[in-house]
Amino acid sequence: ARQAEEAFICSLFHGLGELLARYYFPEESEEIRKLVDQKRVPLEAASRQVLGLSFEELGMGIAQAWGFPASIVGSMRRLPPGPVRKPVTHDDGLRLLAGFSNELCEAIAGTPEEERHQAMAAVTERFAGGLPFTEPQLKAVLEKSMEDLGQIAGILHVNLKQSTFAKQVRTWTSGVPVPAAAGAAGAAAAGRGAERTLVANGEAALAETVLGEHSLVADGAGPDADDEDEDSAAGVPDDAERVLAAGIQDISNSLVEEAALNDIMRIVLETMYRAMGFKRVLLCLRDAKSGLMVGRFGFGPDAAEIVRQFRFPLSYTPDVFHVATSKAVDIFISDIDDPKIADRVPAWYRRSVPARTFVLFPMNIKGKPVAMIYCDKDRAGQIVIPEKELTLLKTLRNQALLAIKQAG
Repeated sequence: ARQAEEAFICSLFHGLGELLARYYFPEESEEIRKLVDQKRVPLEAASRQVLGLSFEELGMGIAQAWGFPASIVGSMRRLPPGPVRKPVTHDDGLRLLAGFSNELCEAIAGTPEEERHQAMAAVTERFAGGLPFTEPQLKAVLEKSMEDLGQIAGILHVNLKQSTFAKQVRTWTSGVPVPAAAGAAGAAAAGRGAERTLVANGEAALAETVLGEHSLVADGAGPDADDEDEDSAAGVPDDAERVLAAGIQDISNSLVEEAALNDIMRIVLETMYRAMGFKRVLLCLRDAKSGLMVGRFGFGPDAAEIVRQFRFPLSYTPDVFHVATSKAVDIFISDIDDPKIADRVPAWYRRSVPARTFVLFPMNIKGKPVAMIYCDKDRAGQIVIPEKELTLLKTLRNQALLAIKQAG
C-alpha cells in the first residue's frame, strides 16, 4: 500500500513545473504552447526560451522549497533518451514509474488518433527493460486506471465525458465505460489547465495500477544510473557547487515566500560572488528614461565606485555588451586584450573597470533587456567555469529573471 501511494504521488507531481506555469504564468504558457505547436520546438526548450528555465527545473526547485521528500523531487527528473534500464534502487523505481506513466499519458493525450497506437508502442518498447507489457496487459491496466480516475474525478467535480484525454483513452481501449462525475465545475475540464490537471491525475492512477503488475525493486542503496564522477576543476573553489546549490535553494524559498525583489537579487549576486571567487559581481538594470543599462549594486573591492560608472546604451553599439543584451546570450571574455575581441570592448569599460576578464549574464523579457549580471576577475584567463557550475550559475540568473517577472 505504501509503494502504491508513493507511485501515485510521484507520478502526480512529475509535471509540477508545467502545472505551476499554466496557473501562475498563463501568458508565458500560451507563448510556450505556440512555440511547441507552430514551430515544433521541444517543450523543455520552449520553456527555457520563454521562462529562462525548463518546466523540470521549475518543478524541482519549487518542490525542494516546499520541503518535498527527495524521492518525489528525484522522480521529477525525466529519464534520458533511449531504452530504459531496470531500476537499481527504490527511488529509481519510483522515477521509472513516474516517467512511464507520464510518457504513456502524453502519447495518448498529445498524439493524433491515427498515430496514437504507434506512439504508445514506442513508449512500451522504450520501457520494456524495466516494465515489460504486452498490448492486452496494457489495455487492462488502462481500463483499471480509468476506473480509478473516475473516482478521482468525482472528488474534483470534473465530468470525464467532457475531457478530451478521457475520450482518447476510451477510444484506444475500445469502449471503456467512463463514469460522469456530478458537479457544476465539470465544464472546467475544457480549459487547458484543468485538462492538464486531469491528465496528471490519470498519470498518477496509471502508475498506481502498473505497480500491481510490476513490483518496484527492493529498498537498498545503489548508484543512480545517471550519476557521473564529479571532478573539481582547477581554478574553482572546492565548495563552489555546494554554495551555488545552497543559494538556489535559498532563492527558491524566497520566490515561494514572495520576498522583496531587492533581497532576492542580493542573494543571487552574493551566491555567485562567494561560490566562484569572482573579484566583483554587479547587477545592472535598464533605466527606461535614459535608455541605458545602469549599475545598481554589487559585491567586491571598489564595487560601489565602479557601479556608479558602469552604464552603457541599449541602442546599437558594436560591442560585446550590446550583443549580450540585444541577443540575450551569455558572453565570456577570457582576455579583453585578445586581438580577436579587443575592438569590441568599449572605451568606457576600460576606463572604469580594472578587470581583464569577465562574464555577462543578460536577462530579457519578451526579447527586451531588463537587467544583466556582470562578474569579473582582474587577470586575463583567471576565470574558469566548469560545465556543472555554469549550469548552476545560469539557474541563478534564471531565478533572478523569474523574480523580476514575479515582481511585475
